[in-house]
Amino acid sequence: MLSFHVGGKVVDRVDLLRKKHWVWRLDVWPFAILYSGWLIAIVPSIDFGDAAIVLGGLVAFHILVWLFTAWSVDFKCFAHYSKINDIHLADACKITPVKFCGSKEVVPLQFWKQSAVSSTPVDEDEICFDFRKQHFIYSREKGTFCKLPYPTKETFGYYLKCTGHSTEAKIAVATEKWGRNVFEYPQPTFQKLMKENCMEPFFVFQVFCVGLWCLDEYWYYSLFTLFMLFMFESTMAKSRLKTLTEIRRVRVDNQTIMVHRCGKWVKLAGTDLVPGDVVSIGRSSGQTGEDKSVPADMLILGGSAIVNEAILTGESTPQWK
Repeated sequence: MLSFHVGGKVVDRVDLLRKKHWVWRLDVWPFAILYSGWLIAIVPSIDFGDAAIVLGGLVAFHILVWLFTAWSVDFKCFAHYSKINDIHLADACKITPVKFCGSKEVVPLQFWKQSAVSSTPVDEDEICFDFRKQHFIYSREKGTFCKLPYPTKETFGYYLKCTGHSTEAKIAVATEKWGRNVFEYPQPTFQKLMKENCMEPFFVFQVFCVGLWCLDEYWYYSLFTLFMLFMFESTMAKSRLKTLTEIRRVRVDNQTIMVHRCGKWVKLAGTDLVPGDVVSIGRSSGQTGEDKSVPADMLILGGSAIVNEAILTGESTPQWK
């Protein structure tokens, strides 16, 4: 298996994978053989009750294997994916983050065709993946994946001389390279959140215990406990959904802003901004003018402003810049 050592602040290693056909997954074909063996060999030789017990054991083992593909990323890669040595044959990759930066994930590997305006040769595909809202590109010179670079480490003289993008071709190149100024907040459905909660190991253990208690004489108490478990998980899912909805309301990238492009000032939506744009913030009009929200991280090239950075730093005192 081909593995890349990234060594960044977020990603440590990238392993190439190729998804198996569903028939050849290790949670499908072995159990198809086991079920066939149960039907051919077990059912004719023993009583139906004993055969049903054996079938129940097989089904429980099958469910446990299926749950392990959701609980363990390594087991999911072992059961659902094949190891690949050629990057052009891979369609997914396992991301191993650095220590104390979260857990492993499997993300799709993308191959993008380069347009004529790009500096990359047209016959070469851009190989990349997205991990936690960060874009990583395969560098053929370095032989590994690198985080998409942004012009944030230039000198102050470089920024002071900036006049924005001067041609439509440069705007097209910047838009293709960095994309639109949009941060997609996750908005899962209630069913998806409920499914995630019900597949947690502790919840599965609780349901298993309830199943054992149902074998007792007071089985209706066990059913009531199961009902309360589902009610609690549904309440938690509803609370998470409400929190995510409130976060989506904080978006400030859909406002109109003045941008200097092609030698003139034009009005653009905040979602159309790209790195390298020169923006005019302006001031609030009137005594009751609303505060202006900045739709991106910016460097002040001229003028001054009183900035409230509470959403970034947590400090409630506005700063003079």
